[in-house]
Amino acid sequence: MIQEEIRCVEMVEVITEWMEGALDDDTRVAVEEHLAICPDCTAYLDQLRATTEVAADTSPPEPAPDDVRARLVAAFLASRPSSGPAPDGG
Repeated sequence: MIQEEIRCVEMVEVITEWMEGALDDDTRVAVEEHLAICPDCTAYLDQLRATTEVAADTSPPEPAPDDVRARLVAAFLASRPSSGPAPDGG
């Protein structure tokens, strides 16, 4: 059976579903045939996989120690303009 050719712009729309195995067989085959001949979409897929891998490995940062947090809050508050009248009296 001849598969309908898929275009690069369509790849962007379906590539994550392809990665998750959520496409119907015809669309999956069309994606795989396109990846076999298109270096740009293959590079896009590689970048998407790398991004997904990095995001999966990211854990929330440790909270700052209390003393560091207190100094940061104090510095932030000190840097805010006062809520009083403007220096020119207006």
